[in-house]
Amino acid sequence: MRQAIVINLDYGSHPYEQCHSVWGQIASNMTAAGFRPEGRLFTIGKNRKEAFELARNVIDKLEDERDFYDKEIHLYLKEFYGFDMEDSVNLMLPPMDSIELNESRISGIVSTNG
Repeated sequence: MRQAIVINLDYGSHPYEQCHSVWGQIASNMTAAGFRPEGRLFTIGKNRKEAFELARNVIDKLEDERDFYDKEIHLYLKEFYGFDMEDSVNLMLPPMDSIELNESRISGIVSTNG
């Protein structure tokens, strides 16, 4: 199952340029760790425990690599949470219970499976 990590920075408390730089570092390191960026969301095909631990490690390692005077990466984080994509619902699509399969339109399809 795919896991998702949401990261939003605190642009209200920090200059845009600093947040933009921090975001570039976060996105680069999350991608290098195997996460797929999707806007402010990063997804990965791992179990919940592995994905969340990996995300924490990426952020902690990033803080270790930052300049001595600018180490506190967590001060820039407004939101940093994870969830199982199975629990997500795309609200741009109609509700699942309103989708109907019209079998008469697909009855002419012939299966070629063995």
